[in-house]
Amino acid sequence: MPTYDVAIVGGGYSGLAVAHFARKRGLSAVVLEKEERPGGKVQTVREAGNVVELGPLGWLDKEPAVTEMAADLGLVPVPAAPAEKVRYLLRRGRITALPSGPGSFLTTPFLTVGGKLRVMAEPFIKAKRDGGDESARSFARRRLGQQMADAFFEPFVSGIYAGDPGRLSAPGAFPLLAGWERDSGSLVRGAVKYMRAKAKRRKAGEPVGTGSLCSFAGGLAALAEAGTQALGDDCRLGVAPDRARKDGDCWVLERGGQEVARARQLVMACPAPATAGILRAEAPDLVDAAEGIRGDPLCVVAATFRREQIRERVDDGFGFLAARSEGFRPLGVQFAHAIFPGQTAAGLAQIRVLIGGSFDAQAHALDDAGLYQACFGPLEGLLGITGEPLQTWTRRVMGGVPQYEMGHLVRVARIEASAARLGGLHFAGDSFSGVGVVKAFARAKEVALAL
Repeated sequence: MPTYDVAIVGGGYSGLAVAHFARKRGLSAVVLEKEERPGGKVQTVREAGNVVELGPLGWLDKEPAVTEMAADLGLVPVPAAPAEKVRYLLRRGRITALPSGPGSFLTTPFLTVGGKLRVMAEPFIKAKRDGGDESARSFARRRLGQQMADAFFEPFVSGIYAGDPGRLSAPGAFPLLAGWERDSGSLVRGAVKYMRAKAKRRKAGEPVGTGSLCSFAGGLAALAEAGTQALGDDCRLGVAPDRARKDGDCWVLERGGQEVARARQLVMACPAPATAGILRAEAPDLVDAAEGIRGDPLCVVAATFRREQIRERVDDGFGFLAARSEGFRPLGVQFAHAIFPGQTAAGLAQIRVLIGGSFDAQAHALDDAGLYQACFGPLEGLLGITGEPLQTWTRRVMGGVPQYEMGHLVRVARIEASAARLGGLHFAGDSFSGVGVVKAFARAKEVALAL
């Protein structure tokens, strides 16, 4: 059996990206993925003229590593339609547009005059710089006031993490915002400084991206498929190691006591609980920390309708979120046909609904009919949907989105200390340093350059 420079456990976007950038540096790499398909949380269905995403919908064009790997593999990103910039929020049973600038903020019905004044006072609020942990809810209320935190920030958190802002760590889950306060004393001052630095980098010719939502003509799975094809036999699907051990200067991956791969360095690009199981014997000191980074099940239900089956306008926006206080069970609703028009057959509307997460961890136990009713039943009145859908697709992501709860940075530090002791051990994926496609690629390239 050959000895590779690096073995990567996990064939999602993170693992495939580590392998791509490692091979680009001239290193040999092997990817082991337990499923029979690559992509991890990314899953695209192509059917009846529709491209249906049952995982992430796209990525924001602000991380050069995504564009670089796509270009290397001959893929061209497809930007979302302008409608993607229009976001809505469910408030008192009505879908209302979110403010898009200072003018619309002043007239938004989501906040009282007092709530708006409290937001505008943010630069004058004393900064917390002691380096201690704090919940995302506490952070938002302290910086922006309770109205803003409850009306805007809580749905925003649910949209990203499907999590409880009262349990999530602000510096762990939102390091950029926490860093703005720590370094600039204010979110406003930090944001201004950030935008100026970005403009300076752009002027200097650095690739900083546009911040636009992007996908591919064939959906997000196109990148995973191309990455797998480029790896050839060095991407092994359906191979799930259950143990990693050191053998001299090498890492040996085993399944049922049989060696399946050997490499000088090991990258764990699978969920933290799986990482804990594989490393339990060799690194018992990181098990508790890794198992503490959990993720509640998240479900995606997508459906297509004839456009005339929907009374309300669903062609001029991204979709909407809802605060938990609204009593609306789904986490969010996305108008996929308006975001990427080329991915839905002509004359149809494609709607995606996300449900589950920390507030509704048992939603996945519903059968497909029950999940559809839980997701689309509330939309019948809101959007004026009549009749049955033309097609439906359902997916249960059992690991869901990793929850960076209070103490997350301490857990990550313990895991990294254990890795440093063992040597040749690295971590990628969304369990440790950021969720979403952009963060996955940024971390993957960082790991590949550190090999």
